[in-house]
Amino acid sequence: TGLPSDAVPENSWATGTSPDVNSVYLRLVAALPETQGHVVNTAQGGATSDSLPAQATGALLFVPVPALAIISTIDNDIRCDGTDPQHTTEFGKSVQAALDAIVAASPNVKILVVGQLGRPRADFVEALVAKDPSIKSDLMGSDMCAFYDSNGKVSTKGFANLTAIIQGYEDEEARVCKLYPQCRT
Repeated sequence: TGLPSDAVPENSWATGTSPDVNSVYLRLVAALPETQGHVVNTAQGGATSDSLPAQATGALLFVPVPALAIISTIDNDIRCDGTDPQHTTEFGKSVQAALDAIVAASPNVKILVVGQLGRPRADFVEALVAKDPSIKSDLMGSDMCAFYDSNGKVSTKGFANLTAIIQGYEDEEARVCKLYPQCRT
């Protein structure tokens, strides 16, 4: 058994092979059996968007003419240090470079660019801390996205800041995706 953070590719919601997950890939194979085995996941845990072009290029080595490409990013690009609005431009350039590579290899590909999965909610975080109070210290601080202030009080501003930052990155994904007729967010 591994750590909770260890990658378990068969459980990927996009490319997994575990029937318990019923991934997009398994549903595609059920609808189009000829797609069996034509799948790769080159995602890297902890990666930032600047690795997207290389991940796309790597995936194309295994599936040179994909019918579907799914890109999920944002999480590790979030800085919460006041520079995120400026960082979204370079984020968009990385997403665009990945899409350029995919479309050049497979002009008829359908592309899905996935935004941040969920939004931070105070009630969820408070319930989480109620179950395991030891994690509260990891959620406290003076950073603009901290869920608790240094006195241990819920920081509504931290939740609002993080939500706004996520929206900024998603807006950039949508702007870039609109450049390609085969791309959807």
